[in-house]
Amino acid sequence: MTDAATANAIQAVWRIESAKLIAGLTRVVRDVGLAEELAQDALVAALERWPTTGIPDKPAAWLMATARNRAIDQMRRRQTADRKYAELGRDLQEQEQEAPDYDTALDDDVGDDLLRLVFIACHPSLPTESQIALTLRMLGGLTTDEIARAFLVQDTTIQQRIVRAKRTLAGINAEFELPRGADRAARIASVLTVLYLIFNEGYSATAGDDLTRPALAQEAMRLGRVLAGLAPDDGDVHGLVALMELQASRMHARTNAAGEPVLLLDQDRSRWDQSLIRHGLAALARAEQLGNGTGTYTLQAGIAACHARAHQAGDTDWARIASLYDALAVQARSPVVELNRAVAHAMAFGPEAGLALADALMGEPSLRAYHLLPSARADFLAKLGRNDEARAEFERAASMTQNMRERTLLLGRAAEL
Repeated sequence: MTDAATANAIQAVWRIESAKLIAGLTRVVRDVGLAEELAQDALVAALERWPTTGIPDKPAAWLMATARNRAIDQMRRRQTADRKYAELGRDLQEQEQEAPDYDTALDDDVGDDLLRLVFIACHPSLPTESQIALTLRMLGGLTTDEIARAFLVQDTTIQQRIVRAKRTLAGINAEFELPRGADRAARIASVLTVLYLIFNEGYSATAGDDLTRPALAQEAMRLGRVLAGLAPDDGDVHGLVALMELQASRMHARTNAAGEPVLLLDQDRSRWDQSLIRHGLAALARAEQLGNGTGTYTLQAGIAACHARAHQAGDTDWARIASLYDALAVQARSPVVELNRAVAHAMAFGPEAGLALADALMGEPSLRAYHLLPSARADFLAKLGRNDEARAEFERAASMTQNMRERTLLLGRAAEL
């Protein structure tokens, strides 16, 4: 394997395993910032050694062992540190002697390390924005730039939030435990937001050469199911699980054999995952049974269910989707929701209706660099026969996106006009 191929393989392993690695280390060292530093040190060691020695059979276990040994070395060098570090050093040395199964340690069951990491990152001492940014960085392995695009803010803003969050957690000695009772209920809303943002990054990558990052979407769904098991009577949790599974059912149909995007109305619906659709509809029914039919995730799951139940694009109940978006705009008004509402109204009542709603968003500061606004306007304009304006909007949208697949699609649509 060439050095370049090895480096790519290492990056792939890191994308898949980093969250589990950081979560497992956080359980051991009880410090989120230190856990990330140790994980990064292990990554550097892999980049130095694996091109020569080859990728080990169990790369995740190798990374964990390397990070753990670095932690032991740090503890030995800081023998005069406080009792916390002395105790930590003894605990780590005992673990070294016991030679634990790191593969098992990285994939815990009910006491899921990853879920624990979500909750500690969503500690009530942190502002909501910092909770989400820290968890996306730690759990989703997203870069600060990717997180910034998800929040529609500057990259430096996300960097500052993450640094402050780590300092706060270290300063309060936050316990690495799953919260219970009222504390858990109070933190679930932030956890759900985090999981959905991670899922969205997997479902539609903000940057890079690939349209999707399935591993992230799968991880968000897995964590959602674990959370549903921990909070079986929380309708919002089941609503989110339903939403993720119904959307994920379309994942394989979103690209063609060449990896090019396929628009929803053009997708081969025989490629939709019927198992995920069944599970998603069951979770939606559970959320509605719990009396949460107006929750934001349940409303969005209802919209996804309208698509899932339509065997052909022409069977889609767009009037129902438009009404659900109207309710969602009241429940959780945001520029992105309003843009999606514009698309639904265009499909249900004609492109003029959608264009009017989209035009009302043109002055929205948070959408100035959001490529889906000019993309939606271009589609409406094309359907109205205003081809010159539509072509300019498709080109403007293409200049905004950082995803190469989306850029190619948008430029192709502009060329068609």
